[in-house]
Amino acid sequence: MSRPAVQMQSRSSLSRIQALVAVVLWGAIYPAAKIALHDIPVVDFIFLRVFIAAAILFVLAGPPRRFVPPRALWPAVAFAGVAQIASQTLLHAGIRFTTAGIAALLLATSPLLSGTWSALFWRVHLAGRQWFGLLAGLLGIVFVIGPGGPTFDGAHVLGDMLSLGAAAVWVLYSTFIGPLVGALGTIRATAWSMIVSVSLFTPFAVLPLEHVEWSGVSWQAWAGLFYSAIVGQVVAMVLWGRSIHSLGVHQAMVYMYLEPISAVVIAAALLGESLSSIQVGGAVLTFAGMWWASGRSISLQSGARQRRTNER
Repeated sequence: MSRPAVQMQSRSSLSRIQALVAVVLWGAIYPAAKIALHDIPVVDFIFLRVFIAAAILFVLAGPPRRFVPPRALWPAVAFAGVAQIASQTLLHAGIRFTTAGIAALLLATSPLLSGTWSALFWRVHLAGRQWFGLLAGLLGIVFVIGPGGPTFDGAHVLGDMLSLGAAAVWVLYSTFIGPLVGALGTIRATAWSMIVSVSLFTPFAVLPLEHVEWSGVSWQAWAGLFYSAIVGQVVAMVLWGRSIHSLGVHQAMVYMYLEPISAVVIAAALLGESLSSIQVGGAVLTFAGMWWASGRSISLQSGARQRRTNER
């Protein structure tokens, strides 16, 4: 194997590890957010989480004179920021009305949504094995998250719909952030998406912040907030941006199937919750689905160009 091929394979392996670490870290956000939202209103939690992350990323981004992106990239930066804050708002509002496990399950439909989006709008052909893997992985998550069965009262249905909307918008964010990482670097691209998110959300959060009894917020809620902001919004988002840029949206999105698995395993390790045989089997099915779905996709447009080249 040539040296460039070895280097490319090494970068691909690193990107897959980064995607894996990102979704594992995100898995702990669901119980953390659920705890924090007992004491902190949804609007204030989202604002503080993004504000803290944006401030940290701004410091890490380097000298201010190099921070502002070229004007040609402003539309993509704006779209990424809007998609990010919309996804977070929908998800945390969903967690407020439904269970953290069901919210994680519905957000994990993003690989399936990404595959459908790629096939319909990007003219990317997914093999039958890949579609089978996407569906098998989702079925595995159902076994992991819902052995007790879902609840179908009005509040839970609203939370489920909000969480499903968050999954759809998350696919859009991942679509925009990949090219921005290539143009600006991971820190600057993620920082600017956060800044746009904070700017959009500030008018809705300023007044509610004044009415919160901060002295009554428990340390567990503060811990949940800072974990979500620093680990979830800085560390994991940077790793995710790098993996999206290297692997592409569909290949990286498959790893989202591991997020609810991570949530359940972390809860078992930290809270002493037991895993049933059905859950273990579901986790195995999810890993198998990831392997099937991670095969290479073919762009119909690039394939047509290649055929024309061969004919010449």
